[in-house]
Amino acid sequence: MKDLIQQAQGLQAKLKDIQDDLAQKTVTGSAGGDMVIVEVSGSQEIISIKIEKELIDPNEMEFLQDLIVAATNDALKKSRDLLAEEMAKATGGLKIPGLF
Repeated sequence: MKDLIQQAQGLQAKLKDIQDDLAQKTVTGSAGGDMVIVEVSGSQEIISIKIEKELIDPNEMEFLQDLIVAATNDALKKSRDLLAEEMAKATGGLKIPGLF
């Protein structure tokens, strides 16, 4: 029982290290042939949104909004994939419910 508790504490420390490391990593998502680029941290916070000037047209606002949503979703998916990859390394590929 003592060994199990020590292993759980070790895993908890390792997970904290992974979370800290992920907060320092970034991924980018894009849409419209890189006309809209969204940068997201590994902790899934939006860092920046870049929009090409030619997209800023009041008559095309709905199109621009759709591209922003698509680029954001692309970046968030990449961030979740990064999290899953790092967690798999920490757990040796063992899928633990509730971790990711």
